[in-house]
Amino acid sequence: MVSEEMDEGAKQFLAVASVQAELFAVTHISKRISLSAKNAKAIAARAGSQALGFHPITDFIDDVATNITLLVEEINVDALRLSSFAIANRNRMKTIGRVKDAQETLGLRADDCGLTNKIKELESTKEKFLIEYGRKSSDVLEALTEIRTQLQAAEMICTTSRTEATRAGDFQSNLEVVAEEVSQAVMQIKDVLQTSKLHLSQLTVRRR
Repeated sequence: MVSEEMDEGAKQFLAVASVQAELFAVTHISKRISLSAKNAKAIAARAGSQALGFHPITDFIDDVATNITLLVEEINVDALRLSSFAIANRNRMKTIGRVKDAQETLGLRADDCGLTNKIKELESTKEKFLIEYGRKSSDVLEALTEIRTQLQAAEMICTTSRTEATRAGDFQSNLEVVAEEVSQAVMQIKDVLQTSKLHLSQLTVRRR
């Protein structure tokens, strides 16, 4: 029969694996955004003066795609650390429980065996861990928030790019297609982030 600790450990790894799979998809989507930006830049170059306003837009979109990719890599690393931290905490809690059981069994002799000091040491380590875990969790949430900020900026630039496309003469439809591709990619990433956030919420730790 699988123990409760193993069940929880499996959930932790499943949550991280799910997040990594989803964010791997985000990386591919961000690469599509970058490719769309490069295509728009090539089209704008052919359009000449009719699409001058599109050049800074394509640079911005490309930067957004790069930033998202870097943030995804950061989240993947931190998510793995959270999983390892959470499992280490469960093992530590199990050890504390066993030492306390031994302390209760030994009674007054527990101090002679050093169990009381051992428990204090383990409890102190646990508290330091929880502080570090909280910091790392905040880092992950901050990175997710930053991705959303990048996406909001991309949405705004998509609106601007549609306006600029109307000035590109014969190249208008081509640039509008690029703007739509970027817009759809942004929506897909937003959906994935929402799911990832739910999975990350499962990376919790027990205090008792």
